[in-house]
Amino acid sequence: MTKGRLQHRNTKLSWRVSAGKLYRKATGVFAMLLVVGCSPAHEAPDAPSAPRLVDVATVQLARSVSRVTLPGRIRPNQETTLSFEVPGQVEHLGLEVGDTFQQGDTLARLDGGRYRLAYERSQAAEEEARIGLADAQRELQRLIALRQGGHTSQATLDNAEAAVAGARARVNSAVASRKLARRDLKQTSLQAPFSGTVARRSAEPGQRVTANQVVLGLVSSDGGFDVLTHVPENLIGRIQPQSQQTVTVPALDAAQATARVQHIGTSASSANQYPVILRVTGPVPGLRSGMTAEITFEMAAADNAATPAGAFQVPLTSLVYPANSKPQVLRLDDANQLRPVTVTVHSVENGVAVVTGEFRVGERIVARGVEFVSVGERVSVLGQGPQRLH
Repeated sequence: MTKGRLQHRNTKLSWRVSAGKLYRKATGVFAMLLVVGCSPAHEAPDAPSAPRLVDVATVQLARSVSRVTLPGRIRPNQETTLSFEVPGQVEHLGLEVGDTFQQGDTLARLDGGRYRLAYERSQAAEEEARIGLADAQRELQRLIALRQGGHTSQATLDNAEAAVAGARARVNSAVASRKLARRDLKQTSLQAPFSGTVARRSAEPGQRVTANQVVLGLVSSDGGFDVLTHVPENLIGRIQPQSQQTVTVPALDAAQATARVQHIGTSASSANQYPVILRVTGPVPGLRSGMTAEITFEMAAADNAATPAGAFQVPLTSLVYPANSKPQVLRLDDANQLRPVTVTVHSVENGVAVVTGEFRVGERIVARGVEFVSVGERVSVLGQGPQRLH
């Protein structure tokens, strides 16, 4: 073998040895990286799950009352109609429906010429009667003096005394006629009994009206409001006079106010329902006559629905019904862990259940969402502490 070929072979062998070493070194580094990357010591730990958020309620003793909601209508507690007590022709009626007025304002007036003349005539008749009485009294005094001197008879004196009595009676009659004529004249104008607005107008200027014919309907602007409702005959006996009830006005975003029972009807209207009037005791911004209302009556429970002793009231949505078991309620312990409490349901009304069970007043229970939690689970209370937003 020549010297050139031997040198070429050695060069190729040296290159193969170096390449092998480099391959083995790279393979070792890759294996090391793979082991390090898959090592449990470098895995990200799982984040602990936050407790589930629940709405809670506190256990309360059951009240021996029931609630009934009935429809009603708002009306002013001062409203009236005005009419003339005498007939005549309307001379002035300047207010329209919706116009306001103040107490004592003249709202309407009749043509009072006829009644003014009648009053003046009664005044003249009274004056004439008084003159006649004065003449009769002077005559009586003259006859008394004559009788004392024996110059007239007792019968003449008695007739003079009777004449005085008759003259006095005519004066009294004339005075009564004058007062009546004055009253009729006064009745030709109508004054506002309170400050308010005109709700109805039933006559026009120039129109002839009869006595007691309604001319105006008025409502008070500052006297407050009443609520009129009708209560079925099976409930009317359970409503207490002067009791306070809750009134809700749907048109005012369900605004609520307290109302006191003012009147309980004794005569039934249609469908054997009795009228009940309640006086709204607090201000309600935006309240107007004619608005619909809902009155929630709290009344004594019926005899056949008496609340058991030691019963509690809980939200109806807090009840859990396990398979083949009695109803339960999930109670929160001091660590906010859920513990089951078996209960007996006695009655359900307006979203509230009356139950008996191993409770204490003030204990916390899951009010809503019981289907999403389980016994033994630790929960977070809505509105207390940090909350997790999903």
